[in-house]
Amino acid sequence: VALALLGFGGLILAIVAGVVGVTAMVGLSEAKTETAAIRKRVPEVSVRVLKGETVEDRLVLTGSVQPWAEVILSSEVRGKIEWKGVEDGDVVNAGQELYRVDTESIRTRLRQAQAQFKLAVQELERIERLAKSGAGTAQSLDSAIANREVAESSLRTLQIEVEKSVVTAPFEGVIDTVLVEKNEFVDVGTPLLRLVQVDKVKVSFGIPERDIPHFSRGDVVRVRMDALAGREFDGVIHRIATSADMRTHTFKAEVKVENPDGVLKPGMIARGAFVRETHPDSLMIPLFTAILLDEQRVAFVEREGIAELRPIETGLIQGSSVQVTRGLEPGERLIVKGQYEVRPGEQVNVQEVLE
Repeated sequence: VALALLGFGGLILAIVAGVVGVTAMVGLSEAKTETAAIRKRVPEVSVRVLKGETVEDRLVLTGSVQPWAEVILSSEVRGKIEWKGVEDGDVVNAGQELYRVDTESIRTRLRQAQAQFKLAVQELERIERLAKSGAGTAQSLDSAIANREVAESSLRTLQIEVEKSVVTAPFEGVIDTVLVEKNEFVDVGTPLLRLVQVDKVKVSFGIPERDIPHFSRGDVVRVRMDALAGREFDGVIHRIATSADMRTHTFKAEVKVENPDGVLKPGMIARGAFVRETHPDSLMIPLFTAILLDEQRVAFVEREGIAELRPIETGLIQGSSVQVTRGLEPGERLIVKGQYEVRPGEQVNVQEVLE
């Protein structure tokens, strides 16, 4: 019985020893697994070295291109179109002849007036000689003087009419539309053609009243066209209206843009970037790196392999970037990839450094 009890007790001891051994092995295995998990948890990140840059607070407005100058030329005399020298789209110089309206008929009457004036002058000279010799009368002298003045007036009127019968271009430009053809009869005031100047153009924008204090004549505006992708033009504010449009409460601004190659066409849709303010030495970070945590914006930086959490204050938002006004300094390494996997004070593995 004693031997049996001894054998049973040994069996119990063996079982207990086995359980303890298994437990120890399980504990060691779990410890190794936890250590491996800790090693495995070190997040891999990419960082960008922060640098100061000039940031512009831009106001982008939509506008339209208009000719720098445009005019509808009308006939100043009555008669038939004797000659037409232009067609739609022609480029003309200042002073170039465009139409002649009844010019030959007026010139014929001008020659008659010149002859009458010459005759009146000769008659006056003859009467003056007679008056000096005592043969002429004061009445005949007065009549001769009046006739000379009437003839001179008629001559001057026809000279002016001849000048007006020749329609010339007031400035260098392009014939936009021809309205009257040769041999048509026109009256005084009949529109003949539309002339536009496009070697430079003006782009009209409506500036909101709250932004008017930021802009003045001479400010530079960068202009882009929907129809000319990839091209940007430098413009200058030429004029700002003194009063607002009562319907839109915006102030009309005209931006002058040089157009020597003629690619800017009246009627094109334009986008103008007006610079309200310039902020030098600003830090711009990707918007997705400014994490919102309990109503506070934060960002992660890497320092000597450790992630640091920084509360930040932000300013301007431009596209996918935001300006940091407080909380970060130039030269620091902002975590731009893997920031959602890191914890403050924990080790990180930097895989890439972006400039």
